[in-house]
Amino acid sequence: GDEIAVGGKAPSFSLVNTVDGKTVAFNPASGKPSVVFFTCNQCPYAKAFEPRLISIAKVYQAKGINFYAIDSNDEARYAEESAANMKARAVEKGYPYPYLKDGDSATARAFGAKVTPHVFVIDGAGVVRYRGYVDDSAKPEDRTTTALTDALDAVLAGKPVANASTRAFGCTIKFKG
Repeated sequence: GDEIAVGGKAPSFSLVNTVDGKTVAFNPASGKPSVVFFTCNQCPYAKAFEPRLISIAKVYQAKGINFYAIDSNDEARYAEESAANMKARAVEKGYPYPYLKDGDSATARAFGAKVTPHVFVIDGAGVVRYRGYVDDSAKPEDRTTTALTDALDAVLAGKPVANASTRAFGCTIKFKG
């Protein structure tokens, strides 16, 4: 499926947080802006962006934005993406957000996510305001745009996101059959 259009409504989801085993329900129109991003354990791009996503989350959670990390890879084919391995990584890296298992890849399909990492910014009304990459380079020293934080700053200020859609890049999501 296609990525959700900017200006479209984000889908809700209910997924298990591998860190504590509790189900996390995402209600897009909760009144709080959110970042939903698709990532995984093994992809070099996901690993490269991981420290940035952790630091961005810590800063912007304090400003009232919720963060949700989702692994939609098929663990039957990629054992590294199991819930146990997700939990181990989240604990080791100190994720400040839930690390959710999308076991049937249905949530990735609903968002139209293609790669890891693939980022969606959703405003408090449940409208997608940004979709695409975190930044334009996996190497912080080479980046020329900080697209995710720019989008978050605009949403927090009640302004339109200037660069609302970018081309996410990374490893393809390994969809469940």
